[in-house]
Amino acid sequence: MDNELRITFYGDFTFGENYQARYDYFEKINSLRQNGYDYLFQKVEHFFKNSDYNIVNLESPITNSLKSSLEYKKACIHWCDLEVAPKIMKKYNIHAASLGNNHGYDYGELGLKQSLEALDKVQIKHFGAAMNEKSAKEPLVEHFDYNGKPLNLYVFGGYKYREDYKTEFNFYAQGETKGGVNLLMPEKVCDDIKKIKNEDSNAFIVMFPHYGFDLQKTVQMQKEMSRAFIDSGADIVIGHGPHMINQIEYYNNKSIIYSLGNFIFNADFRGRMTPYNLVASLVFKDDIQKPAIELYPVHMNTNSKTPQTRPIEKQEIDEVIKLLCEEDKDDIIKNSISIDENNPLGICLTLNT
Repeated sequence: MDNELRITFYGDFTFGENYQARYDYFEKINSLRQNGYDYLFQKVEHFFKNSDYNIVNLESPITNSLKSSLEYKKACIHWCDLEVAPKIMKKYNIHAASLGNNHGYDYGELGLKQSLEALDKVQIKHFGAAMNEKSAKEPLVEHFDYNGKPLNLYVFGGYKYREDYKTEFNFYAQGETKGGVNLLMPEKVCDDIKKIKNEDSNAFIVMFPHYGFDLQKTVQMQKEMSRAFIDSGADIVIGHGPHMINQIEYYNNKSIIYSLGNFIFNADFRGRMTPYNLVASLVFKDDIQKPAIELYPVHMNTNSKTPQTRPIEKQEIDEVIKLLCEEDKDDIIKNSISIDENNPLGICLTLNT
């Protein structure tokens, strides 16, 4: 859109080849074969087209490996097509992907190496996982010049600590030679946030953590981590991981979006959670250090083997607001949300911190 810089974040994202292969084998249902990859984007591609920069949480290694060492150990192992997936991501204007999640290392170092190379090949940046610890912890960095004003965007990605992921799955990057996902803990990242803020007056820092628990509401661990990030100088926290919307919170005059939920996630959740999720845009206008925060609720059928994401409809607004304001006892957050039902991108909830 004119006279603004729009940077947009999307939640859990996978084409679901591993799920669709299983459905195909047992039930002869495969949405990718029947409908194609474009079907998944059909009702939401306008978000990508109308944003200057798009960042997703990619929840699948991009690999053609046929064997994972985690088979029969880990409940769910993801993969997406080595040739098709990166081309589709590029086609839909995805600029960067976080690999710092609980699936980024499902196919070990080979799967991670192939993922990095596949994204490099189509010039999509990646962060949150790498072939050594130093690279895995480095944030995504992008430099923008908006109306003559410099904006340096830093986005940190990574996955929370879990004992089984460390000791049994060997999931985290370690040292100079062990690849894996970034172990995202406040004591590891807060010093980096402070250093950036002290050295770069044009920095805008986004924490993009994969935390919380599947199909659960916000827990204390998410709150403690997010508040520590803000206390260290992060400008906003935009979380993901539970596969569903979690609440939002204002803390020290900054916003914490605890979970965007899913965006495109081509799997059947058997109706175990609400179908509502979020797209979050940071819209920089006059004040380059204080963007408008626009949330676009989307709906994804959670009881289908061929789910398709779409913007919500007017009758669904109240349910989304309720999910975002679950601990808002004094209606502070609810009263601060402006609702635009006529926004060209879809129903828009603007956070007025």
